[in-house]
Amino acid sequence: MKRVYFAVFAIILFSAAGLAQKGNNAIGAGGDLSFPIGDFGDHFKTGFGVYVKGMFGVGKAGQVTLTSGYSGFKERGTWDDYTATVNIIPLFLGYRHYFNSLFVEPQLGYAVYGSKYSTFEDGSWTESDGAFNAAATIGYLFSKQLEVSARYQTGGKQGWNVNLFGLRAGYNFSLKPAKK
Repeated sequence: MKRVYFAVFAIILFSAAGLAQKGNNAIGAGGDLSFPIGDFGDHFKTGFGVYVKGMFGVGKAGQVTLTSGYSGFKERGTWDDYTATVNIIPLFLGYRHYFNSLFVEPQLGYAVYGSKYSTFEDGSWTESDGAFNAAATIGYLFSKQLEVSARYQTGGKQGWNVNLFGLRAGYNFSLKPAKK
């Protein structure tokens, strides 16, 4: 499943980069520090991850975004014979609007949740599931390349829900067409 997401993302990113558009096209990448909240925060510690984002210019102040990444979380439990980890792989479509260097970016998409459980008696096993997700980001762009942002992400299915607050730092590589 991870390979499918990567292939789709790569095809869209390279296809869109070749299109001549008004606006600023860029590829961004960075690190993520995620703080689980609510029930998710009761069970899991702060997570770390990475992300990659394609940004396709729409006018002078906006970009359509396609974001994916990976974040991992460890169980908060204190049991000696039990461990659990969860990873989240999102695929979000969004719109980023700039107010000078400040930006806002709502996103909608799908996230795959992978879990690995280990016990001393039963060994280990993994599970995977996915769900609709939404996120909202506010950030600041320094010198048109370095950005910092804060975001809220939520998603889940009936019976379970994942909520987190994240801090991101990233770098954006501009995809300016060659001058003729």
